[in-house]
Amino acid sequence: METRRALLNAARALVAAKGVKSVTVAGIATQAGVAKGLLFYYFKNKDSLIRAIAEEIEADYTAALQAMPRTSSVLDNLHALFRHHFSFLDQDPEGAQFLYQSASAGTGGLAFYEHLYEAILKLLEQGAATGELHVGDVEETAYMILGSLHGVGRLKLFEFKRDYDAARHMAAFFDKILLA
Repeated sequence: METRRALLNAARALVAAKGVKSVTVAGIATQAGVAKGLLFYYFKNKDSLIRAIAEEIEADYTAALQAMPRTSSVLDNLHALFRHHFSFLDQDPEGAQFLYQSASAGTGGLAFYEHLYEAILKLLEQGAATGELHVGDVEETAYMILGSLHGVGRLKLFEFKRDYDAARHMAAFFDKILLA
């Protein structure tokens, strides 16, 4: 199992730094300090290795998202989701970058967005149903929030305004829209 973990860790770091297409099986094996053929003992191919890492990161992110304390205020819960997302970026920038890279290459990371979109959509539907939020098109608004989380997250990972309190500013921005 140590070899498998070494391969996962090596691929995670390399993909986060270089992107999926730039990373080779030989490069992963070298980084892991193992023979190239051992990768194929544990994984069918590079894509299955990438998917395994994405699933690990997604599972951790989603478990933490589902474990977030909930309040009776949908708006407070949406703010907590923003804080959770940006906290993940701050605590595991390599994991976040890996998800972005693997999703862009079509080899993983999309489930991450699907879970996040569903959580946002559920909150918006609850807020609309109770009248706490004023949402025109719930699906469109959820998509725009997801896009904002993605875009601002990418900027933070690229060190653009790294210390910017994105969760607070995003909450204030969407409050203006959702409470209008």
